Amino acid sequence: MMHALHFLFSPIGRLEPRPFIYVVIAVYLAGAASHVLTASAVVARVGLWPFMAAQVVLIWIWFVLHARRLHDAGHTGGIAAGASLLYALSIVLLLVVVLGFFDMGVQPMSNPAAGAALNLILVLYIIATLLGSLQLDLAWVLIATLTFLAFVPVIVAIAVTLWTATRPSIAAPAETR
Repeated sequence: MMHALHFLFSPIGRLEPRPFIYVVIAVYLAGAASHVLTASAVVARVGLWPFMAAQVVLIWIWFVLHARRLHDAGHTGGIAAGASLLYALSIVLLLVVVLGFFDMGVQPMSNPAAGAALNLILVLYIIATLLGSLQLDLAWVLIATLTFLAFVPVIVAIAVTLWTATRPSIAAPAETR
């Protein structure tokens, strides 16, 4: 049990390519599954706190796995730290937008319709704007740019994962006796 906790929460150590690929796929799947925590029934009972906690844990585990893999490849974990911070910032900004656009009632982050409504409005507005505006006016360019920027953290995370997974391992340092 302690070995598993150390493996998932300590960036110190090495991780070979094959185990890295298996575990990082599990982290990406857990990240996708964590969006269940934004369902109306969950948000109505406990707010967005479980989603935020899951994101913090998953971002840290993502960083740990990438840092360990990069150490195994003879690199520092700097690029993993940067990508993790970028993704964490995007989550924080998303929560700020959700909290800023909707009155969350007496209890912070307790309105079940807030996140779903904002997501629906933004997606419909972006699609309608992009499909309805064939001219490249300033509003279209701004919306297209903001839409692209919303996906940058995910694109960066996937690119860093692919780059990290393809780095060859260096020879393990000789053990000292």
